[in-house]
Amino acid sequence: MADKIEKEIEKMLADGLKKPRIWEKLRNDEKPYKALFFLNNASKPEDRRKFQILNLFLALVLGFMTFKKLLTALSFGSLDIFLLLGLVVPVINIYVLREILRFHRLGYRFLFVLSWLSLLQPENHHLQEIVFIFLMIVISAYLHLRMFPKNEQITVETEASGSKS
Repeated sequence: MADKIEKEIEKMLADGLKKPRIWEKLRNDEKPYKALFFLNNASKPEDRRKFQILNLFLALVLGFMTFKKLLTALSFGSLDIFLLLGLVVPVINIYVLREILRFHRLGYRFLFVLSWLSLLQPENHHLQEIVFIFLMIVISAYLHLRMFPKNEQITVETEASGSKS
């Protein structure tokens, strides 16, 4: 279930408001840091349209890799600790897939980092897995950099306190 603030931000972005203007409206809200998180995590509607095909391709690659991991975990046929450990990666992948399909910044960041980390697993040292992993690394980095440039992130300017400790 989406948070009320997140829904409000999505609506304002869909209405054409820019992120700095949205932040001006929400900065005095009861939970400004929550609003700031959701605002920086949300993508602009024009970016969603622009990168829709590439994002869908990334989601398909991640979905395929998740399905393979899930199939492997369930192929042992017994309910034990190894089944539960085998389900950790698919569950995390499903969360990341959800974030990517919603065009959220965290999804691309997590996928980039987790893809690099997956190269440490010996089971991913086959040519097919390496190709898919590098595709996920490159596409997630590209989409993250293009949709969420550093200079467009909203930051809170901290005011210097009047007294020093």
